[in-house]
Amino acid sequence: MKDSQQLVVSEVLQATARIRRFVLRHPQGDALPAFEAGAHLDVSIPLATGDLAVRSYSIASSPADCSHYLLGVLREDAGKGGSAAMHGRVQAGQLLTCSLPKNHFPLVPESPHYLLVAGGIGITPILSMVRVLAAQARTFSIHYCVRSADDAAFVDELKALAGDKLTLHCDGGDPTRGVDLDLLLRNAPAGADVYVCGPRGLNEAVIGAARRAHWPDERIHFEFFGAAAPADGDAAFRVVLQQSGQTVEVASDESILDALIRQGVEPIYDCKRGECGLCATTVIEGEVDHRDYVLSPDDKTSRKQMCVCVSRARCGDLTLDL
Repeated sequence: MKDSQQLVVSEVLQATARIRRFVLRHPQGDALPAFEAGAHLDVSIPLATGDLAVRSYSIASSPADCSHYLLGVLREDAGKGGSAAMHGRVQAGQLLTCSLPKNHFPLVPESPHYLLVAGGIGITPILSMVRVLAAQARTFSIHYCVRSADDAAFVDELKALAGDKLTLHCDGGDPTRGVDLDLLLRNAPAGADVYVCGPRGLNEAVIGAARRAHWPDERIHFEFFGAAAPADGDAAFRVVLQQSGQTVEVASDESILDALIRQGVEPIYDCKRGECGLCATTVIEGEVDHRDYVLSPDDKTSRKQMCVCVSRARCGDLTLDL
């Protein structure tokens, strides 16, 4: 891992039945590298197999306090083992290799109102934002969507920070019983910025509601968790690398990025979710099925670029400027 740091786990606490709080500090007690609300760490997690899994976790603590980083980790029973290892193997006193803080989900410096929407473990970057906005006496509201009150991590801290600005939405697992997003976005204060972090369905619902309410894209901010899952009907295809002449086979259940890495090609990338745009690559030939959230409609229509972490060939093969 490039630009890494060794951090010690100073505290592990159960926040809910499936979420644990991890407090990370410098081994010698020094101040940690600064970060802004919305930032995350890439954490190398030791698996039972002896391998390392790298997972990204948002920092939930205050940027004003660099004595520690607070993380919240949801145990994903159907995941690939990273969160299970964090819950089952990582203990207080253990050293972890982590990246420096990265941020693809920053607060804009000036907004007449910050509308914050979190779903489940998506509360972690939102909590850091609430800490900043409350300390600066900024105008904001927060809507926290969970299955039940027992699933709401960090809720006591949120209540203390946000007071009546916090609304907890418990839908019992039925999204139709949750917050009316169309109403929420239509009635938001003029010029507001919306920030959403949660499951893919919630994020896409908020983005859709904002666009139906004619919000400009620059005022819609979001972060997804986890790499994009393969879609039903995805097929294998080939990618020809124009610069090297190499041909890379992309399986139906892997991304172009993962296929490139498997073949020893290392393009610049970070999020693996189609959000940051670092992996955007020039398309020489082929039809692209765009699945990212960062390229503009004009970019996608021009077919000149694609985000190789999530987008695929619509049909046939692709030739990329790599």
